[in-house]
Amino acid sequence: MSDTHIPVRLTGLEEAVAAIPDGASVALGGHTLRRHPMALVRELIRQGKTNLHLLGWNNGMDFDILVGAGVASVVETSYVGMGALGLARNLRREVESGRVKVVDHSETTAIDMFRATAMGVDFLPNGTPLGTDLMTYNEGLVEIESPFTGRKYAAVRAARPDFALVHAHMADVHGNVQLDPANWMDNSVDTYIARSAERTIVSVEQVVSTEHVRQHPLQTFLPREYVSAVVHAPFGAHPCCCDSRYGYDQDELRRYYEASRSRETMEAYLDDRVRGVADHWEYLDRVGVAGLLTAASRATSTVGAEKASTVGAEK
Repeated sequence: MSDTHIPVRLTGLEEAVAAIPDGASVALGGHTLRRHPMALVRELIRQGKTNLHLLGWNNGMDFDILVGAGVASVVETSYVGMGALGLARNLRREVESGRVKVVDHSETTAIDMFRATAMGVDFLPNGTPLGTDLMTYNEGLVEIESPFTGRKYAAVRAARPDFALVHAHMADVHGNVQLDPANWMDNSVDTYIARSAERTIVSVEQVVSTEHVRQHPLQTFLPREYVSAVVHAPFGAHPCCCDSRYGYDQDELRRYYEASRSRETMEAYLDDRVRGVADHWEYLDRVGVAGLLTAASRATSTVGAEKASTVGAEK
């Protein structure tokens, strides 16, 4: 069957993010410091977005830098932290000041708010938050009783974010998004996040041919009908890792963490790494693309995953 009638979804980073209005609810994929859509996150800051309601299931630098840049007013997730480095300092500072509201979840309820929407239901039952303060402070959790057994559950309200931003390994120009086989199950929540949103923007390491997608159908975790835009952004998760492609940039993560000690040092970091560069490509030059390529080479050589050919790599 011919694909000539299918609209091309490949677009630029600036254009994709420009579609997100101030005050929108935006869900971010990834896990702690792994495979967050950091190129899209930096573009949100660069464009001066404000008053966003962020949603996620397990977050790190992605949420923390958006809060530190004044982009977010509400954060809804189970966790925001910098892994082994320590606490998310920007988030803590802004929550303590009252400038940012937090809606707490457990990991399972954070997953279920996206999974419910992806399944086409208004809520899912979950026993985890019963007997905890989550039931008191999260309005999206309501105690219910099973009509079959009388067992108590928390009904987890389905989330329907305006936008979802995720980062993946590959996509074709039609929006069929693929992940490398390595660590597949660790990334499965991104499927729910992407399918829960009104519009989903996906940044990818590679743009591949539709023929490649057809030859590797089991790697497609997000079919084109769920995708509004695809952005070609190599190292788009940096300084977080991207499973099977490159590891953490420990030096850059430490640089960020030290900068997050105060609002003043955070502003200096943003001026240098985000607002002070024109786009993602200049960011890669600023952080040192040669070192990134070396790290990526080491990561891919240990996995042995099949390399897909790239097309349409625009700068």
